[in-house]
Amino acid sequence: MPLLSNKPGQKIIGYFALGIAVGTALLMLPASSSGKPVAFIDALFTATSAICVTGLTVLDTAKDFSTFGQIVILLLIQLGGLGIMTFATIFLLAAGARLPYLDRLGLSQSFGSETRARSAHLLKAVFITTIIVEILGAAALFIQFRGHFPTVTAAWHAVFHSIAAFCNAGFSTFSTNLEGYRGDSLLLLTISLLIIIGGFGFAVVGEVYDRIRNRKNRLSLHSRLCLTTTGVLIIVGAVIFLVLEWSNAYQESGLVDRVVNAGFQSVTARTCGFDAIPQAHLTDLSLLVTIVLMFIGTCPGSTGGGVKTTTLAVISLLLFNRVQGRRTVAAFKRTITNDSVLSALYVFLLALLLIVAMVVIFMFLVERGVAHSDSQGWFMKSLFEIVSAFGTVGLSTGITPQLSFLGKFTLVVTMFIGRVGLLTLAYSVARPSKKAELVYLDESVMVG
Repeated sequence: MPLLSNKPGQKIIGYFALGIAVGTALLMLPASSSGKPVAFIDALFTATSAICVTGLTVLDTAKDFSTFGQIVILLLIQLGGLGIMTFATIFLLAAGARLPYLDRLGLSQSFGSETRARSAHLLKAVFITTIIVEILGAAALFIQFRGHFPTVTAAWHAVFHSIAAFCNAGFSTFSTNLEGYRGDSLLLLTISLLIIIGGFGFAVVGEVYDRIRNRKNRLSLHSRLCLTTTGVLIIVGAVIFLVLEWSNAYQESGLVDRVVNAGFQSVTARTCGFDAIPQAHLTDLSLLVTIVLMFIGTCPGSTGGGVKTTTLAVISLLLFNRVQGRRTVAAFKRTITNDSVLSALYVFLLALLLIVAMVVIFMFLVERGVAHSDSQGWFMKSLFEIVSAFGTVGLSTGITPQLSFLGKFTLVVTMFIGRVGLLTLAYSVARPSKKAELVYLDESVMVG
């Protein structure tokens, strides 16, 4: 059983599976719905999407779920964002139990920290950061919502969207997500900032904070790659969306709103899934750029998904250094280890294979009857949906609620794999051989 295994990867899988099961049961309760009871597949889909901090929805969160149901979804988002393994660790620490070494190592790695810090100190830093950021975000959003809603309602919307944004989950208490606020630049910028902070990961945020407090503290190579790659992706993505949608989705907006909405699309596409512009209204080229950003995702140890920014950075640096004739991969006057380079290649290739397999299943074995004559359009929508699920993003062209049981279940599996992580899943099922590894003679192979 994964919950009883000595492997941290299997424990993570077990905890997430348990969270999904409990969440599904709670969402199927009559108290969770505002009308007819929620069907099993819809409850399973919603619970998986929430705890995997995705944001894909088959039901209207604002209309189909009661206040209790929305609270359950919000708790699942918070659990998923921080990681259920973290909460399990809290319970053990509170009971005075001493964590096994592998659990402490797994906990540190889940937040991207290579330091073997004590679990209690790590958890304290994580929770203080989370609470402060989410409270500040909720306060800023409350000021903006207060002019449109009664005080209590405005506070609920603010808290819900602050937690969802920081945890990079695109759930919203509005039926049209954030499309009604496409002209509210301040609100979109606030949400974007919360998404970016949550997407950096606790290790990066901690190092930046230490750097601000003491200029002598150096940022690690990991943090430098995360900050640089994230900045480049946001700026390049925003410029591309601004150019492609200037006379399309943004044609009725002013200059400031166009720039802010392009930046928001670039930020939310990499993992969060809040929707200020209906994705179906974007051009095909914008959808393709969005798919690429969703595939890349956020930083390791963050609340987001995807293959991660460092994977893109390492592979890009590998290509650049090889073109320059260098055998090593270097950045910021540091050499990246071969293990890191190989891990980046593994993640990238595994992700591509998974997405291809899931798209094939989704199109030809699950939803083939829905495609009709629009085969090209259906392929783009299918690819968009699968990559959104894998990257735990939550953006959709609008086909999610129309899917069959098997279609929804395919996305459930994809979201679960995307949140747990490909390497975690691979290592948890792998059975390393106890025999000594044989090393054979080298021989070149022609490639390219």
